[in-house]
Formats: sequence, C-alpha cells, structure tokens
Amino acid sequence: MAKSQVGEESALGCQTTLKKQHSIQVAKSICSKAKPYAVVKDIAANNKDSSDDLFSTEKLDGCRNGNTLDLHGKGIKKLQKFEKLPGMKTLDLSCNSIEEIEYLDNHNEITELKLYGNNIRKIKNLDRLQELQVLQLQFNNITSLRKGLLKLRKLQRLRLDSNRLICMESRELSGLSQLASLDISHNQLTDITAVNMLPCLEELFASSNRLCGVIDLSKCNKLQELDLSNNKISEVRGLSLLETLTSVNLSGNVLHCTECLGSLWHLMEVSYLMPQLEYLDGVPLNPSNSENQNSQVIQKTGLANASLESTQKIVSCLMDFESQMEDLQQSLAERFSQVKNLMASLPQKLPFKPSHTASTKLTSVPGYGSRPQTSCRSRSRIEEARSFAAQHFEK
Repeated sequence: MAKSQVGEESALGCQTTLKKQHSIQVAKSICSKAKPYAVVKDIAANNKDSSDDLFSTEKLDGCRNGNTLDLHGKGIKKLQKFEKLPGMKTLDLSCNSIEEIEYLDNHNEITELKLYGNNIRKIKNLDRLQELQVLQLQFNNITSLRKGLLKLRKLQRLRLDSNRLICMESRELSGLSQLASLDISHNQLTDITAVNMLPCLEELFASSNRLCGVIDLSKCNKLQELDLSNNKISEVRGLSLLETLTSVNLSGNVLHCTECLGSLWHLMEVSYLMPQLEYLDGVPLNPSNSENQNSQVIQKTGLANASLESTQKIVSCLMDFESQMEDLQQSLAERFSQVKNLMASLPQKLPFKPSHTASTKLTSVPGYGSRPQTSCRSRSRIEEARSFAAQHFEK
C-alpha cells in the first residue's frame, strides 16, 4: 500500500510539474497559432535535448510539413547552422527569442520567411535570399533598416509593424523594386516620403505613427489601399493626385474633428478630392459594386452612405455657388474699371459758364417767321404760340 501511494504521489507530482511548465510556456507565447499538444512535446524535448540537437536533421524533418519548416514557438534563442533542406520554401521562426538573424545563407530557395515575435534589433544576413517574396518582421525591436533589405529585389510583401522605427531613408528602400505591400504601422515615424522609391507599391499601412502636415506620395502611381489612421495629419490635398486609390483610412487624425460638423466636412472634402474612392475610413462609399456584402453590414452603413450622397450634392452646390461668386466678382471688377476709365476721360473744367439770370432769345427759323422771345410774359407767349400754329400748321 505504501509503495502504491508513493507511486501515485510521484505521478501526481510529475503531472503538476508538467502542467506548470505548460502554463509558463503558453504564457510566453504571443501567437494564437501555437498548438497546446506541440508545446507539451517541446517541453519534454527541451528537458532532454540541447539547442544544438533542435537543429539536427532528424529534428528538422519532424518539424517539416511539405515545403514548410515550422519552428514556431520552440523557445529558440540563437539560430544554429543546419543543413539545407531541399524543396523548402517557407521557414517559420516566429514567436521565439531570437536576437540576431544568422546562418540562413545556404537556404537561398526560401520564398517566405517568418521572424515575427522575436527580439531582433537589426536586419542583416538576408542578402543571399534572392528568391524571398514574403518577409514578416513585425513585433520585434528594429529601430532602422540600413542596408538590410537592399538585395531583396523579388520581395513583394514586407511587414515591419509594431517595431521601434524612427525614420526611413529612400536609399534603404531603393532595392525593393517589386514590393507591393508594406506595413509600417505602430512605429515612431514622422515622415514616410521614402516610400516614393517603391514603384509597384499597392498597399501601404502606416497607422499609429507620428505623421503630420502634408503627406507626399505623388510617385506611388499604383497605390490602391492607404491606411494613415491615428496620426496628426491635417491636410489631405496631397493625396488627390493618386488617381488609383480605392480605399483610404484617415480616422483619428487632426482633420477628423469630434464634432459632427467637422466630421461631415471631412467626408465632403475627401470625397470631392478623390471621387474614385470605394472605401473611406472603412465605410463603403458605393455598396452597389459589392454584390457579396453581408446584409447586416449594408444596414449599418446605409445611413452613412445616404448622408455621404447628400454631402456630395451639397459639395457640388457649394462649388457651383463659389464659381458663380467668382464670376460676379470678376464682372463687377470689369465694370468698375470701365466707370473709372470713363471718369478719367471727362474734362476737369466746363467749356462755358452757365448763366441762369441772362435772358436768351430764340433765333428765328427760316420760313416760319420770327420766334417768340423769352422776355414775354407767359400768357402772351401762349397766345403767340397759338396764333403761330394757326397760321402755319392748321389747314
């Protein structure tokens, strides 16, 4: 009995230890995709094997699924050199404690590299990954890009959100000639003019930074989706040159007033400057083009769409009124100029002096006899006029 009780107690103790280790491991993981059964298996492996054994061929084969090598959440602190696995296209090293990118030189066939959720501070040792198309470096401690991305000429998607980026220079992005999607949100950037070096950029996410003033993206001729929410932007006219934009998010900026009138004016201004937009601040502007929209979403956005249509009409009326006022102002200016020129052409002095006291005599008209004189009284003048008319005009 005593031995069985001791055995049961020891078994319960081991299970309790395993559960504690499991909870600690899960708490350390920041990614929701971590599998609980894999965590328990990793704990047992970490208790027996060293970090070098983790990168052995047998261990790597056990983590491989098709053309993907999954080392997600394995507690890796330092990368070790491991043999090239033929046919490997995706390498997942996310949610570990890696501080430095190294020993990836001989894996030049990789097209997708996941390094998010680590402690990486510097981008380096990626120059030989010439086939890389997707690079995920979000949730790290990266402060600058420098020369880490210059040789990745086939890269199409890059995530650098939730880092500590302070600035980006044009030369740091000059090699990314095929980049179509860039996420630099949740950093400390004050200027993103460097993205003009990306001729194929279609999606730009730069929310929750320190952007202010006018945003210049004039050379991003293929940009379709733009997220600049939660910044300090006060002017949007610089975005009107981007005729390819279909979705813009500007919520949480200075131009987005909390008052209803300010928000309404923001919608009016942006919709007028960029009439091609399909989505503004996450609200569809023309739901008729989206045939598969959910009915609940349509009901929630119906009122916003109706108000937006009315605001567009108001904007049009205001613009017409402004044009008419400009024409009226120009017409008044021309007439005033004409009156001014006419006044300037008049003589400064009269050619004769008017006299109201002197009596003037009417000159005689040939064939009609003598005209009555002005010195006659009014009654006599009337009589003379009657007799004159009777003689000359009456038959």
